[in-house]
Amino acid sequence: MQSVPRRGLLRTAALGVTCAVACAAPKETWRGAPPEVLVDVLPRIAELSVDGAPLGSGPHTVPVPDPAHVYVFRAAAPGFAPGERSANGASLAGTRLGLVLRPTGFGDARRLDLDDGAGLAAAAALLARTGHHLTALEYAERAVEVGPEVPLGHRVLGEAAHALGRRKRAIQEYSTYLQLAPDAPDRSVVQRRVEELRGDLTIPGVGQ
Repeated sequence: MQSVPRRGLLRTAALGVTCAVACAAPKETWRGAPPEVLVDVLPRIAELSVDGAPLGSGPHTVPVPDPAHVYVFRAAAPGFAPGERSANGASLAGTRLGLVLRPTGFGDARRLDLDDGAGLAAAAALLARTGHHLTALEYAERAVEVGPEVPLGHRVLGEAAHALGRRKRAIQEYSTYLQLAPDAPDRSVVQRRVEELRGDLTIPGVGQ
């Protein structure tokens, strides 16, 4: 029997190791957790579904294991137009998908987005006018988070907090509104509200 040179044995062994690693790599990936997308929704009471399967209300982290599959997310809540977003798994993996529902009466000329401070503030104002103060608070909080320079967001957040008995927050947001919009036509009305709420609290630049 012909002997195999030692160098040939080493080369064969090295090739075997390389093949073993390459063959094991896909298996390791498969055993790992599948990629996910964070689905965020407003209002928080909205019921979410993916491909027709219910997820429940509020934000959810959803697995998107198939990069080619188009996942369809829907959200619905009483008093709001239903919303829908869809994308393939490859574009969803590791991202955040926002679904913001339009309140009834808001119209469909403007699509709302989680990063649209002005649009969220306008929707919050409508919700506050119709007495939906808790939901108005949710929209307004997001509005001032992404668009702190938009006066209306602070105005509505102050109104919603005021209606919900959150005195300090109302004073803070009304005050910010007055600072951002010193020439607002409703300045005197808002300033009176601050003075009534303030008591012994002092807000710089307001009533001084």
